[in-house]
Amino acid sequence: MQDLPPSLQSLGTQISAASSVAVFSHMKPDGDAYGSALGLGLTLRHLGVKVTIYNQDGLLDMYRFLPGSALIEKTPSLAPLHDLIVSLDTSTEERLGSNFLAWEKKVDINLDHHVSNTLYGKINHINPDVPATASLVIDLIQTCQWPLHADAASCLFVGLSTDTGSFRYRGTTAATFRQAADLSTAGADTAELSRLCYQSMSPQRFALLRLAYESLKTECNHTLAYYTLTPEMFTQTGAKPEDTEGIVETSLSVNSIEAGALFEIKSDGSLKVSLRSKGKINMSQIASSFGGGGHPGAAGINFPSGAAGHKESVLAEIRAALKKLPS
Repeated sequence: MQDLPPSLQSLGTQISAASSVAVFSHMKPDGDAYGSALGLGLTLRHLGVKVTIYNQDGLLDMYRFLPGSALIEKTPSLAPLHDLIVSLDTSTEERLGSNFLAWEKKVDINLDHHVSNTLYGKINHINPDVPATASLVIDLIQTCQWPLHADAASCLFVGLSTDTGSFRYRGTTAATFRQAADLSTAGADTAELSRLCYQSMSPQRFALLRLAYESLKTECNHTLAYYTLTPEMFTQTGAKPEDTEGIVETSLSVNSIEAGALFEIKSDGSLKVSLRSKGKINMSQIASSFGGGGHPGAAGINFPSGAAGHKESVLAEIRAALKKLPS
């Protein structure tokens, strides 16, 4: 393991010197995955670097409003020629997707903010003290004194805003707000981007949210709240897998709730778990005990089978953690 990450200046020199760069983010992408990838990719394009932006899942409909979103390609199964491969916001190589793994190529530069990152790149710059990978990309651009154009600034604002819970999460600092101000100065329309992020859900997603609320259960003297989504709910509403984004955050809306979870049961018996905490429970530790990862306040787990049993196991761990809290 590296004692210190390489400097952003040295990374920028290497990236901008490449004639062609492949930029990746994790499968099942969120606002930070897309925002950081597009923010870096668009900036490099303005510098004259040939950039291709890949994702295993391609472009999800809910993020089509991002400037440059049409540049996002589904990762091909055969490796194209690129001078440099950069991964963003991806804690393990496996999360880049099966198509990338089939390339049998190593990531050249791994830039991420997850404390659970496995340092799978040739060069790894991991900083868990920042709330979003978009924040690292902003630091990179500013350190290298690259021009920050409005299109890149808009994408980076979405990454910064969504991974901080619209600047509500504990990891948000004064530096985060300064970065947001810099993005606004560069041309990001923060009000419009916020509207597109938080006030433009599809009717299908809205219908899924209603069913999620109907599934809500609370336990442990109203300190734990969790939702359970089933395949039938998606069939009934016509919602897509990406329409679950943001639902788990609502589990913390009640003032007594300390821990929240979303259990998404798939038709093949697999289970996706999203965990959230107000700060007293370390969700990263709970997720890691099941092979997942993330941050203390936001973490996730994927189980390939045994959905019902794994759901109860995760709930048992959360209950145990809550019982240790002082009354």
